[in-house]
Amino acid sequence: MEVLRPEFDAGGYDIVVGRGTLVRHVQFKCKLASAKTAKVNISLSLGKKPSGCVLWMVINPDLTVDHYLWFGGPPPSPLSKIQRYPTAPPSNGDATGYKAEKPNMKAVPIKAFERLDTLEAVAERLLGPL
Repeated sequence: MEVLRPEFDAGGYDIVVGRGTLVRHVQFKCKLASAKTAKVNISLSLGKKPSGCVLWMVINPDLTVDHYLWFGGPPPSPLSKIQRYPTAPPSNGDATGYKAEKPNMKAVPIKAFERLDTLEAVAERLLGPL
């Protein structure tokens, strides 16, 4: 693993992992298992990476992992299917109440994610057959 620079989510990903010539740009998300989260915003910058993906950890109140949610293609496929989702809605407005659109973000529904129950399954989605 390489630590590139201490920027927070500037390129649409949180970590870069690799195996041999495969390089994955990974965006991490997290939610409580009881949360009713219906979608998550994902940067279009992640879709421009050669093998971008999103890993959503679903945790229990005691902070144990309940399961994982995966959004991405098999290695080394790009995250091309992100284009089909709607532009992310505006967030909080500024002091005047103006809410800017998020043209570089897509709102991806939770149903677009694949459920993975083990860390081994996550590793295989990230890096291919182990």
